[in-house]
Amino acid sequence: MNEKESSTMTGPTRERMRKPDWEKYGRKRRRSDTLAVLRPRVGDDVIAEAARWITDWELAVNGYCDAMKNGGQPPVPGDVFTFNALRGKAWRPIKGFWQHAGYQRHCLLVQMLAYSWSFAAIGRYHWPHLKERQRNHKASTECQTALLMLADFWKQQRKSEAGRAIAAARLYRSCPSLPPLCRQFNLAAPGMRQLIARGEKILGRPKHALTATA
Repeated sequence: MNEKESSTMTGPTRERMRKPDWEKYGRKRRRSDTLAVLRPRVGDDVIAEAARWITDWELAVNGYCDAMKNGGQPPVPGDVFTFNALRGKAWRPIKGFWQHAGYQRHCLLVQMLAYSWSFAAIGRYHWPHLKERQRNHKASTECQTALLMLADFWKQQRKSEAGRAIAAARLYRSCPSLPPLCRQFNLAAPGMRQLIARGEKILGRPKHALTATA
């Protein structure tokens, strides 16, 4: 068997290379890497948020969770119910962005991040009436906008969650009783304790030192 035949047998088939996650590059076809193209435009922080979205999607939709990325902590025993709860938790930020930005932005993230589609494939799907170069440019621009919106959305979400935790901690300081706080924040006692602990941790940081007892 010569080298060309060996490469054909071990490499991707022609049918595989016609799928949307492959793109034409000169006379050849290669796997698309939209994030690598967009990284210089959006920055590493936005790409990191995209990676987080992919992790949430894999868990929420496909039920895949990489236990090796648990910070070296031992695995926590669970069952099908706790795993489904974990999948539901992963789905919440995805659904939140969908509701915030609309279906098309959500669809762009799915095609770009979950399916690894090329700009050409995304352009053909959303704007088939445009010429190829226009489609590719619009797909690139819209994907960039979607990533920036995703990063800004999660930034605002984290800010809101931090504010909620601080409020819980301060209320508990003024009235150290869990039942009324559980009703106010609509949380069970374990979740309420976690929220208060997070708020205390935030208040303990240097920038909150002057307002920690406010």
